[in-house]
Formats: sequence, structure tokens, C-alpha cells
Amino acid sequence: MQPTSTDDHLEPAQSADVLALAVRAATHDGVRPLSEQTVLDVRRLPGSPAGESHSTHLVVQENPDSPRPGVVAYAHVEHSEPPAAEIVVDPDHRHAGHGRALASAVLERWPDTRFWAHGDLPAAKALFRSLGLEAVRDLWQMTRPLRGEWSELPEVTLPEGFTVRTFELGRDEERWLAVNARAFADHPEQGRMTLADLRERTSEPWFDPHGFLLIEHDQDLAAFHWTKVEPAEPGHSVPASGEVYVVGVDPAYQGRGLGTVTTLIGLHHLRNRGLASATLYVEGDNDPALATYHRLGFERSAIDVMYAAAPEVG
Repeated sequence: MQPTSTDDHLEPAQSADVLALAVRAATHDGVRPLSEQTVLDVRRLPGSPAGESHSTHLVVQENPDSPRPGVVAYAHVEHSEPPAAEIVVDPDHRHAGHGRALASAVLERWPDTRFWAHGDLPAAKALFRSLGLEAVRDLWQMTRPLRGEWSELPEVTLPEGFTVRTFELGRDEERWLAVNARAFADHPEQGRMTLADLRERTSEPWFDPHGFLLIEHDQDLAAFHWTKVEPAEPGHSVPASGEVYVVGVDPAYQGRGLGTVTTLIGLHHLRNRGLASATLYVEGDNDPALATYHRLGFERSAIDVMYAAAPEVG
């Protein structure tokens, strides 16, 4: 079956199918197949604001002529520069060529697309390599315990003249966006965050302004640590893990040890919430950040790999 595509919102039934498909794949593979931004795009129904993201959805449907065809495979293409894509295939419909059909359709339309392989699972690795693509970027997931053995956290003291407070909706959006853009000027995703993107995330059920910590000096926003805690699983009163969602330091305040201090402030917040562990994501070639996180007790727990066509020589 050939994929069908739309540059608009998915229909509500398709959106529900894709989200359910992603859950089945995550349960089967042990890794989430779609990024946060992709899930937001999938959930964005007709008539809702489009935000600043521009994307294409491709679906493969089972029995497309039936009154209620189900989605058995899905691809999302974000129109960044270059485009970035993710693919997920229902575990019960694999080995039927759906992944290859989606990847081939994407490459035919956007030959310079880069594909994320979350977890770098063997099937995804084999597919992308068979299409002549190679690994061009690694994103590490790192984890450290917050309770039990090896969970000790150093005490943290802010440098003189610095204070910490929590994010205030309606007051801090623009100044945070400005510092975030400066801190992540070279980052392909984080540095492009817009007000619409920020509002989309602060409207999510997991958002907690008390976990969005701002480090100030006089009237300046010098650094920040935005933590993320997903709702607890059914039957559990406390989520198992929290995330170091974003840590940033304004370049004007770098070199003062604020990165480590700001990270520790967020980790103490997560531990005080009763969480067992903390995770974060960091570029695999960011040696200074990796060294900092290793010193703070983080170890690599998973990896996402991006595949793309090899650059032409000459």
C-alpha cells in the first residue's frame, strides 16, 4: 500500500490512530518512536493554531477503502533546514515494506531529509543503511539515580549576587526566549523555539511553573533550568523519573560555573518531589557537557541516531 500524505492537520481519527500506534510501538520496542514536537503536531486537530512548526504527515492505512481504515505506519517530516523525519510501524504489521515505502516517499520528495532512529534499533539501522544513509548525529539520553545507592547530590550555593525564582506565566516568556535563543544559537532545534512553541508546552498537562527555575542577577536572566515531570503511571502516586528538560546559561554569564549550579538546583527540585531518577538529553559530540554530566553522576542510558545521505566529496 502506498503512503498518503497531507501538509495540513491529520483528521481526528487518524490522529488518534497514530498516537495509539506510537504507544504500541513504544511498549514493544522499549523506546518512544516519536519526539515531543511530532506528538504535538499529530495532536493538533483541524481548526487549532498551527504554531510555528511546518510539517507533512504520511500514513499507510490498512484497507484504505473501508469505512474506518486503521493507520499501520506513519512518518512525520518537519520542514526544518534540512528536513527531519521520524517513522513508526505497528509491531503487528512489520516486515511488509511499510517502513521502506515511507522512507522512500520522503526521500523522493525531500532528498536531503535526515531520519531519526530513536534507540537506534537494528531494524531502523538496517533500513536506513540499505537506503544509502549513514549516521550523522548522536543524541544521548543520560540517567542518574535520585534515591538509593549513588544518589547523593552535592549541596548547591549560588554565587554572590545571584538569586533563583520560579517562572511566571505572562511575565517571563519573552525574556526567557531571548536568553534561550542566545544560549542555543548553534542548536538545530532548541535555539529555534518561538513564543507559539513555548505557549504550546506551557499548556501541556505536565507543565509546572515551580519546576521552571530562573537564575537572576540584578535585572538580568542569567541562567535557567526547566524540569519536566510526566504524570504518574496508573496505580502509582509519584512518577518514577523526572527530566532535565532544558538547562541554559546566557553567554554573557558563561565561565562562572553557573551551568553546574543551575543543573544541581533542578536536580534537588526533582529529588524533593520524590522521584527515583533524573534523565536528560545531550548531543553525543558535546564533550564539555558530557564531562559536566558525568561529574554529576549521569551515565548514558540510551541513544538516538540521525541518518542522512553522505555529503558529496569534491
